[in-house]
Amino acid sequence: MAGIEFTEETKQLAERAGSADIVVGVAGTVTPEELRSRAAKVVEELGSGSLRIVFAWPGQAAEASADGAGSGGEAAVTFLPFAPPHSGAEFWSGISANQRAVLALAASLNARACIVVGPDLAALQASVIQLFAYAILDRQCALAMPVYPAGKYDGLLNSGILSPLSRALYGRRIRYPITFDFAASGAMCAPLAQSEPGSHAADSLLWPVAAAATASPQAAIGQVHIDVHHQVATAGLELSAVLGQLAGSLFQEMESSAAHWQRVRGSQPVPMWGSAPADEADGEAIDGRPMLDSFLLGSKNLDEVWRLLLPPNTMLDLRRLTRLGPEQFRIPDDLWACIVYDFALAWRLRTISRVHLLGALTPLYLGWAASYVREVSSLTRAAAEQRLEQFARAWEEKKPYLLSRWRWPDRFNP
Repeated sequence: MAGIEFTEETKQLAERAGSADIVVGVAGTVTPEELRSRAAKVVEELGSGSLRIVFAWPGQAAEASADGAGSGGEAAVTFLPFAPPHSGAEFWSGISANQRAVLALAASLNARACIVVGPDLAALQASVIQLFAYAILDRQCALAMPVYPAGKYDGLLNSGILSPLSRALYGRRIRYPITFDFAASGAMCAPLAQSEPGSHAADSLLWPVAAAATASPQAAIGQVHIDVHHQVATAGLELSAVLGQLAGSLFQEMESSAAHWQRVRGSQPVPMWGSAPADEADGEAIDGRPMLDSFLLGSKNLDEVWRLLLPPNTMLDLRRLTRLGPEQFRIPDDLWACIVYDFALAWRLRTISRVHLLGALTPLYLGWAASYVREVSSLTRAAAEQRLEQFARAWEEKKPYLLSRWRWPDRFNP
């Protein structure tokens, strides 16, 4: 099944299910009772005619069942549990492993569309399923990614590294490149399920945009606005652990797909459907001083490490920043993009231990976050969105720097 090894029981259940129009898969453990209750409500609200829908989740074979089409022409619904695949110990590894398992099941069932939702079932809503299905089935997208409602201080790790780096590499303007929820066409399910870069497959994360763009450079990718708020998966974890897994995984993806992204120039907007929810409250203002203090402490303790990873001009800029007061402190967009590019190169070259490398990135990220929080504190939500777009363009403009360093690391070291 698309490169994923399932148990014999799971294979038999899939064979018994036969085929599906839509597979809705949960990327985490849920109780069968809650899933059935939520699924029944979704199917009732959708009024989906004769569509055959399979709900898949990590569970026991004894929990499987199939309900025939109702008397009112309702959809035929099957509940198909699968044995959770092996995954690493990191916080996102299990989610990615389950996402791949759902995609592999959808491929084996010849589904027309596969919709993956997070384990908290926050996205298991008729409106969300309908939007994803519209993007895949009606608009012929190979991949549909979500846009969540967010305040201007939310998701700084995504906004500061993951989203602009993914956009610069793969040329698609996707707001959330790694996410609980997304949808894929039947043709894209197998390539996504098989995308396991590197030798540590159990620990590799699924980056749907990177996998889709690499497997099919012309693949149509879209986004949908969904009014979903997920539970925070990183609660109780240290920032360095979260940044280490997410940034490290994206660096690994860069290394494995370098032949593709080196040919990409610029970026293209993607179609978007659904209405953006009413503006989120920005919440309490964030005090950037503790983050700035972490950066300043790192500049003292990690100077020798940073000099191994960053070129002389960048180190000179960082030293200048340490002499600025809090009100004047600001990390320019192009400088921050180059810093992350340099860390990606050091990851590839194994300049130092990868664990230590990602630890050395954490105070630099906190310095950027302090700079960004202070800058947007006086901006409206709309202005903050425009600021993020300007920020992402800077990463695209500095991509030639990445290409030069990646191809000639010994010759190009400004």
